Amino acid sequence: MAAVLAGLSSTYSTALTSTAGILAIKIGALNLLTVRSRLITGDVSSGKEGGVSQPAEQKMAPWVLSFFKLSLGCVGPSFSTQKFVQLVNNAKENEPWFLALALAIGVAGTAPAWGAQACYVYCACRIAHAGLFLVEFPEALLPYQVLVRAMPYLISVFTMFGLAGSQLM
Repeated sequence: MAAVLAGLSSTYSTALTSTAGILAIKIGALNLLTVRSRLITGDVSSGKEGGVSQPAEQKMAPWVLSFFKLSLGCVGPSFSTQKFVQLVNNAKENEPWFLALALAIGVAGTAPAWGAQACYVYCACRIAHAGLFLVEFPEALLPYQVLVRAMPYLISVFTMFGLAGSQLM
């Protein structure tokens, strides 16, 4: 595999690995924040099959619960568990496809000149989308919240389309 990746331009290779690393940290952090939110809010059903927690979660020893609360810094406020679940689902539905595409292009050695910038734009837009999804907008801006949140999402999707389309020419 190292020999295959050796053919990548160093700029594209760096962008691809940076993007993959940042998105991996993002999904890991979102998963931990989801668990933290469940522990703080007591919402153990959002996003679970049938809206019910697992039997082992329901019978968890009190000291185990305390361990997790301490480990995850379960003090203070939290965003809603449902928002974290939705963000994790959105990331699972979008980010692997981009990373697979970007890796395939890299392995093929056919990255466009702007391919590295596409990786960085995609990554920045996914981070921005997550932040904007979690933030509660003031009442006066609520009618525009979906538009504002959708902009980085759409930019990331069209960046992926552009990178994919570059391989069809």
